[in-house]
Amino acid sequence: MGAQSYSFRHFDLEGAIGCLKQLGLQDMEFCGVHFPANREDPGFENVKRILAAHGVRVPVYGVVGFGGDASANRAKFEFAQALGIGVLSADPAPESFDSLEKLCEEFQVRIAIHNHGPGARYDKVADTLAAVQGRTPLIGACVDTGHSIRSGEKPHEVIQELGSRVLALHLKDWAAGGEEQRLGEGDMELAAVAHALRDIQYEGPIVMEYELEPENPVPGMQAGWNRWREVWR
Repeated sequence: MGAQSYSFRHFDLEGAIGCLKQLGLQDMEFCGVHFPANREDPGFENVKRILAAHGVRVPVYGVVGFGGDASANRAKFEFAQALGIGVLSADPAPESFDSLEKLCEEFQVRIAIHNHGPGARYDKVADTLAAVQGRTPLIGACVDTGHSIRSGEKPHEVIQELGSRVLALHLKDWAAGGEEQRLGEGDMELAAVAHALRDIQYEGPIVMEYELEPENPVPGMQAGWNRWREVWR
């Protein structure tokens, strides 16, 4: 269990880590708000030092874009390898998949297609299933439960349909036809999501993402985290 660093976008890197620690967690899916997906970036070694000093693990990073430039795609895999990242949550263009398939096999880093709600390239579960059909099992989905609700789908049913293709999870709640809510206060059925994850024998990262209250997100996230723990038990 971890958190998406976008939840802490109003904090610098060490401030975001402080928020994570307040939640009693040590896994973070970082995004470009806190540092870029580039091992050649001048600040990269300092990022590694700070993460190591605080004992923060980065099992997943994203959301990362991929296109038809194989060398640019490779650079993002090299970044993942350098930071020990096992999954890149991604918005890959159709022309990127041949390159990504080779890179996933070479680096043993997985690509998890992120659904981003109505109007996005990967809106509904059918879009992701079509994209991964016939591809390596190392290419799958990062299910964003909040965006699934925005797209008129039930998160637990999305998880069941994707099955072993679920490689990462953004745990976020939403009111159908409305706005984001604290985890457990929207229309996501927490128990159904937990059962679906157990049914598919999911073992990947579960990442809370919370876009409300950016100046002070910890209390809202803590309330949701407590609800999730009770449901999981």
